[in-house]
Amino acid sequence: MSVRFTFCIFFDMMLALDNKGVFIMFIADLHIHSKYARATSKECVPEFLDMWARKKGLDLIGTGDLTHPVWRDELREKLEPAQEGLYRLKKELKLDCPVENSETRFILTGEISSIYKKNGRVRKIHNVVILPSIEAADSLAARLESIGANIRSDGRPILGLDSRDLLVTDLLSDSSVFLDLVGAT
Repeated sequence: MSVRFTFCIFFDMMLALDNKGVFIMFIADLHIHSKYARATSKECVPEFLDMWARKKGLDLIGTGDLTHPVWRDELREKLEPAQEGLYRLKKELKLDCPVENSETRFILTGEISSIYKKNGRVRKIHNVVILPSIEAADSLAARLESIGANIRSDGRPILGLDSRDLLVTDLLSDSSVFLDLVGAT
């Protein structure tokens, strides 16, 4: 079954439209981080993310931190395409898990923090970005770096861009990008 990038997010449950026009529901966690983000576990690597997703019954998990170049290299090495826009952990890298459910899929995600002033107020927004391929992530990372984002120091780059301007930047790098705005605390 091929799943297109037509979906609705309801907290951790998602609805996707399959290629026959039928909605399917699955459980997902799209806002996670890798070991390259500050204050995260060194075990936030594909092998452990896959194992914990299976333990928790997740069908789909985000990769997190798609703008970090070393993380993208690790994803290239450890994941393989499963279906359009989705990846799976290579079989030889799977960790034992006492609870086995269906094979967890990965989707390329990342967080880009926007901290800026607008109408006399400081805005702090966490933008969750979903991309269809590692190549699209390469393109977005290059575009962000060209406008001054430090994508190498943390998995969560911080920009002084309005979220609308970030969306335009994202869309210029790949027209199939999906952006979700999450208010920062």
